[in-house]
Amino acid sequence: MSNDTNIPVLIVGAGPTGLMLAITLRCHGVAVRLIDRLAAPATISKALAIWSGSMEALAGIGVIDRFLAVGVRLQSLRVGDGSHRLATLVVGEGIDSPYPFPLLLPQSVTETILTDRAAAFGVAVERGVELVSLSQHEHGVSATLRHADGRQEQTEASYLVGADGARSAVRQQIDVAFEGYTEPQTFLLGDVKISGGDLDRRTITIWWNQGGTIALFPFENDVWRILGVREQDGGDAPPTLEELQNLAERHGPPGLRLHDPSWLSAFRINERLAARYRVGRVFLAGDAAHIHSPAGGQGMNTGLQDAVNLGWKLAQVVKAISPDSLLDTYEAERHPVAARVLRYTLAAVAVGRPDDRSKALNSVVAELLGLEQGRKFIGGMMSELDIAYDLGGSHPLVGRRMPDLDLTTGSGPTRVYALLHEAKPLLLDFGGSGSVDIAGWADRVRLVAAHYEGAWELPVTGIVPAPTAVLVRPDGHVAWVGDGPGAGLQDALAIWFGTPV
Repeated sequence: MSNDTNIPVLIVGAGPTGLMLAITLRCHGVAVRLIDRLAAPATISKALAIWSGSMEALAGIGVIDRFLAVGVRLQSLRVGDGSHRLATLVVGEGIDSPYPFPLLLPQSVTETILTDRAAAFGVAVERGVELVSLSQHEHGVSATLRHADGRQEQTEASYLVGADGARSAVRQQIDVAFEGYTEPQTFLLGDVKISGGDLDRRTITIWWNQGGTIALFPFENDVWRILGVREQDGGDAPPTLEELQNLAERHGPPGLRLHDPSWLSAFRINERLAARYRVGRVFLAGDAAHIHSPAGGQGMNTGLQDAVNLGWKLAQVVKAISPDSLLDTYEAERHPVAARVLRYTLAAVAVGRPDDRSKALNSVVAELLGLEQGRKFIGGMMSELDIAYDLGGSHPLVGRRMPDLDLTTGSGPTRVYALLHEAKPLLLDFGGSGSVDIAGWADRVRLVAAHYEGAWELPVTGIVPAPTAVLVRPDGHVAWVGDGPGAGLQDALAIWFGTPV
């Protein structure tokens, strides 16, 4: 055993959440150590969809071009019943993101891209390294690690983050309840090629018929992922291609022929949420904090945004810019988000149940997709762009994601999210150069004088008062809105970005 390691942040788990957190911390200049108990990355791709909010975060760490180059950009969501198409949701309707579409690609590809980006920041994933135990003290966390060869190591870190999945060893070590339940049905999954059925490679298809539902997701190399509920006694044994074919014929659009399977699996859905996200100097993120149905593809995306939210705050505390109390806002903001995702995915699972309750839900879904406001609501929820934190403040923009407005600055035309790609918070001055003062925070906050032409309109809320200035956090959420010459700005800067220099 050795005791010669002392790092600011130890991250346990090198899936998408752990990798994103490591990269975010390195963007802010904080050293990290990233370990994973698996000897090699998983080759099975559980998550497929990357939504707009996550793509904005990926742009912020400089990897979005790689994702766009290899992913399938979805154009629509189609729902049907029997031989009839009921409704089509055009993806991106009402979404003001630079990436108004979901991107489909295997989770294994996502992890490869993020691993490469972490390596560019000098972070190598230490594989075959498992957390055995941890204890906390006034100045940090002591952790015992076991290496693949059986060697044990004692290490010290100022903070430790568990991004180690649903069976999180970190969560167990800090004795946090993982509250929820397991769905009684067995769900079937197959990655297969499909002939017939009039499918579109840029469309997710949700179809119900004869009391059951299937979902079809396109991704790489002409492969489709099919999801449905097992109807015959088979326990949790993987399905055969024949069983999936029967499922498709009973519940899917007419004419589907499945062939060339590359992965067949049966699983139970857990709907669980950690009671706490923070215990002292230890945090939970991603699947270690919340797990739920894959319906809607929200799991990995919620974890990626956990990492961004925690990352910039942890960096500021590690660098002694902000007090430790800033870290309490991580749980306060992200726990309700995961609770909301669980509520939505529970509703999606209910649609797939082969019983009478699903019939009413099916008609509601079809009607909702037929309304413009319904389509915008679903698009905002699935893209995770409608997330709003309770940050106080009288202006309706405070706590919401900053709209991606077309701006004019001294450097010419640009957009809001083009200005956020530097890991720094952003203060947009719409009242004319010099109308706001960030003296004391100039090394932490980027000040840009900008002009916006047009009405300020938010989804659902509608037209809102035009601000004179907007303070945007590194995660894209608005921390302060000025309706006069800088009133309250100093307080907001101190709350989120520490005392002035």
